[in-house]
Amino acid sequence: MAGGSLTITVPTYNMLQQVAQRVSCWAGGVAAPQVQAQIQIRSWSPAIIIPEALFSIGALVLEPGGADLLSGYVAGTNITFNANNGTAAFQNPNTCAADAAHAPTISTIAMNVGGNPLAITLNYANFTGDGTVDITWGDGTSTLGAAESGASNHTYPYHPGTFTIRVADASVPTIWTETQVFVP
Repeated sequence: MAGGSLTITVPTYNMLQQVAQRVSCWAGGVAAPQVQAQIQIRSWSPAIIIPEALFSIGALVLEPGGADLLSGYVAGTNITFNANNGTAAFQNPNTCAADAAHAPTISTIAMNVGGNPLAITLNYANFTGDGTVDITWGDGTSTLGAAESGASNHTYPYHPGTFTIRVADASVPTIWTETQVFVP
């Protein structure tokens, strides 16, 4: 190998954790500490740096249906990918699923639905044919067994806050997609 690298930059520390989980699974999960020791995590300016020596592991896809970040790589170069859209597939590196590319997606969140500042509509989709999803709203409530794809409505309690919404495949809960909403 020629000494190049892939740097994945992210806008927030929370997303750094999300991408790091995904990269950890790509690198073999917690069962491959010698491989993971080569991956650098930079927290002061959130980024993950993967040395070219690891690229032979295979395709690295951060999000469901996304592109392989290593496709077309030219040996010895240093490339940067900005993962700022929040759609990296969460994976628990202790229980990496066989195919992380099948994580559900969150496409949009409509706020202030019907003029109610506490009401939202979440548009999501599970990978075609994977079945129902479980939605955790971040306020202690959840919608279990929601349709494979569609829109789901939720009204938050009467106080402002930032809530983390998680959409997980109901049959494989170790892979999920998460986003945060601020309710004024």
